Amino acid sequence: MTLHEYAAALLKHWLVIAALALLGAAAGYGLSQLMDERYRSETTVMISPARGDSTIELVQGSNYVQSVVQTYAVLARSPVVLQPVIDELELDETAARLAARTDVEAPLNTMVIEIGVTDATAETAQDAADAIAAEFADAVAETSPEGPDGQPAVRVSVISPARAPLSPIAPNTRMNTVLGGGAGLAIGVLAALALRRFGNRLSSIEDLEAAVDAPVLGAVGRAGSVGVVESLREHPTGRIAESMRQTTAALKFVDMDREHRVLIVSSAAAGDGKTSTSIGLALTLAEVGSRVLLVEADLRRPSIASMTGIEGAVGLTTVLLGDASLADAVQVWGNERLHVLPSGPKPPNAGHLLTSARLRALLDQARAEYEYVIIDTPPVVAVSDALWLAPAADAAILVARADRTRLDALRRAIAAIDGTPAPVLGVVLNGVALARSPYDQPAG
Repeated sequence: MTLHEYAAALLKHWLVIAALALLGAAAGYGLSQLMDERYRSETTVMISPARGDSTIELVQGSNYVQSVVQTYAVLARSPVVLQPVIDELELDETAARLAARTDVEAPLNTMVIEIGVTDATAETAQDAADAIAAEFADAVAETSPEGPDGQPAVRVSVISPARAPLSPIAPNTRMNTVLGGGAGLAIGVLAALALRRFGNRLSSIEDLEAAVDAPVLGAVGRAGSVGVVESLREHPTGRIAESMRQTTAALKFVDMDREHRVLIVSSAAAGDGKTSTSIGLALTLAEVGSRVLLVEADLRRPSIASMTGIEGAVGLTTVLLGDASLADAVQVWGNERLHVLPSGPKPPNAGHLLTSARLRALLDQARAEYEYVIIDTPPVVAVSDALWLAPAADAAILVARADRTRLDALRRAIAAIDGTPAPVLGVVLNGVALARSPYDQPAG
């Protein structure tokens, strides 16, 4: 994906990203409301030599204290100190649990130890911190080496007694809300990129224009259960028919330096609407006075006969096998200027017939007799039939279906057609949701 595609994905799914960010922030805020408040109180003690009659003794004493201060930090969280605190304050917990909510830190190159206690209430946190400091002083006195006078060599002094905290340290509602919103935002961005990368289906003509280099001829409306062909016949002034006319009109303005009379219509995959688009293009071209031949070259899954209601027993395969002429096989449908050549009997060797010299001769004859020849072919990515027909055509039109056609498949189809003598004249987006029109009334 390019940087532009990343930006397009984020812009397209901005609502999802924003919703997930808000949901994450709400979850963080809600979680904070469910959490119990925690208060922390801290006291600071200093360990110093008990005596020092000279500078040398003071220096030696300080060096000794600094060498053992980390050991004393461990002592402050030991059962020797904490169990008497539990007994004194009548706490309903073990020394291990009290140690878990007690933090002790000895800053480097100092003789200071900071003792912090976290509790559910400010008062109990303060009481526990003070009690630990007092018991710690007693424990140090008991474990310290004795001087010449039989007294402990070091002493503990409280230099900052514990205070009752004014506000809890947890939960941090603001931080949790921000972190939740950030997590939701990240998930939203990843979801948008994943949708672009793995679920990259085209949903609008803007998506199509941004995704492919080929010209976009137009968007054909979604016909629903009625079907495009029925809608064109029953609602000739409706939104479906008008969108087809606009798409057909765009053919006049694409690659104006070349004549495009024999056109292949295909798609990336089955179900994209290539056949209904072929019928619609042929019908609208005939409406404006052109003599048009619609050829069904999809010999594997033919459907024009059933969609138009014409007889399908005689058709393209019949002509290619020499059992009928083009004039005998075509049928008038919808408009006297529109002739339809259905596929005819389904052959066992469709690829062989489509690459035959007889087919090229048939298309040459059709080019001489008609102003436009519209050829409905199988999907490009599925089979290679359209690629074999391309040398006999002037250009190709690809059809994509909104919310169904995958971008990568469409790009492969365009690349495959671009490798043939017939350039991609443009892409039609089929099945687009259009606003209802007051002219959507049955003909007559």
